Amino acid sequence: MSTGAASRNARREHDLPELLASVGLPADATAEPAGGATGQLWKVTAPGGPFALRTGSAFTIGRQQSVMGVAGRAGLPVPEVLRRVDMGFDAVLLLSWLPGATVFDAVRTNPADAHRIGALMGEAQRRLHALAAPPALSAVVDGEGGGWPTSGVPPIEGLPQGTSLLHLDWHGLNLLVDGDRISGVLDWDNARAGHPLLDLARSHTLLTVEPTFATLQPYERELLATLADGWATGYGEEARSIPASCLAWAGRAMLADLAGRYADKPEVLADLQRWTGSQERLGS
Repeated sequence: MSTGAASRNARREHDLPELLASVGLPADATAEPAGGATGQLWKVTAPGGPFALRTGSAFTIGRQQSVMGVAGRAGLPVPEVLRRVDMGFDAVLLLSWLPGATVFDAVRTNPADAHRIGALMGEAQRRLHALAAPPALSAVVDGEGGGWPTSGVPPIEGLPQGTSLLHLDWHGLNLLVDGDRISGVLDWDNARAGHPLLDLARSHTLLTVEPTFATLQPYERELLATLADGWATGYGEEARSIPASCLAWAGRAMLADLAGRYADKPEVLADLQRWTGSQERLGS
């Protein structure tokens, strides 16, 4: 995180009562951190709630609003934007709080449901890829710094091009499940335009080779493998035949995305580097 981003986040946390009041909530409402890779996200308990309160740069917040609008109009379960307030270069969103548990929590609670829940993930992602991205959304691979990640990814020739709406963070913490349905699709900060195969490749890495999985118990890794198989089943054949070049791109993107997090212990990324290298050789 940059110094500027850290100072903004510290200011946001310090000024939480002001942020709550800015969107019409009681300044003393109960707010608990609810994750979020960028900006800040809180679960707020207040009359009429609960709510989600998200802060970030006005640009990032605007992009999230745009893509959630497209997804929501197509029937995908996204938070409803209840209010937006701009504060200089930053913005605050008050969102509805969606029902359900995260996919990862649901699978831990009911391991026998792992394949079924994975299938729900895949089916919902296929619905997403049927949507055209908003015209102003930058391409996932655009060569101009507007893609995802914005830097640190060596180019790969011949990647497929497209204009579908891609989530690029489709995993078990960003998807909520409630019974027999995906009840929430969260965290649209990475969303870009592009070919569905790149989003599938990204999801494949998130479900199979994310470095923290190495710290899990064998039964937990088996559970994740079942979830990933269900995801591929739900999506269809494309999720089982992702080109090696797309997987290599996804591996490079994950390495770039995690480089800062593991700057002081790069050995954590060694298995991911080897896997990415194998995909590069297969795709060459």
